Amino acid sequence: MTNKELFLTIVERLRAEPFLNGFKFRKRDSSFIQQKGDLRRHIELDHWNKEGVLIVYPIYMVRFDILLKWFEPYNVKSPQDQQDNPSIGFTGNMLGRQDKFRITESTFEQDYTTLRDSLSECSDIVFSSYNSLRDMYDRVIIPILESKQALPDVGADWAFKYLTLTRIESPEDYPAVKELVLAQVHKMAERYEPNIMDYFPRLDEIISVMEQTFPTK
Repeated sequence: MTNKELFLTIVERLRAEPFLNGFKFRKRDSSFIQQKGDLRRHIELDHWNKEGVLIVYPIYMVRFDILLKWFEPYNVKSPQDQQDNPSIGFTGNMLGRQDKFRITESTFEQDYTTLRDSLSECSDIVFSSYNSLRDMYDRVIIPILESKQALPDVGADWAFKYLTLTRIESPEDYPAVKELVLAQVHKMAERYEPNIMDYFPRLDEIISVMEQTFPTK
């Protein structure tokens, strides 16, 4: 089999796996996706050829539409990239598991079993840990407030996601999180971090719109 045929065989087998029950395969980005209301679970199977061997690189993502929809009028990314933008994502390495998988025709059965078992384990870890906005708040924002986790120093989307998440889930912590996020954003702007500069001139306006969209009681 060619590597393309190997990958198609993997996809067809995965379709029948119980842990992917309810997921649909999206060909354009080789992803298994499950949408339940505002929550999307997403396993992307990035893959390529290296020295005649098929390499599969899974990415496990969760998206909460409520954190991202309001931001679309300001987002500089393409509409497709916006729709695919996760709220949080992990590679196998980030979970302390295998990152990339080598698939060959001669060892296909063993290679497939290794990949399948890792996909099942890693997706369960991510999807059970981030099943709600509260889960994400507890795992992302609380460590920042407790100075156990640093804020990102590249990119921009994270700033608006963190603010929105806190505004919705823990309004009492919003002023503290806003202060931390804005301090980091200004540091990034001082060194002209390109992603943050796309939004910095309208920063106050964007945050004001979010606060009006999600008023506190």
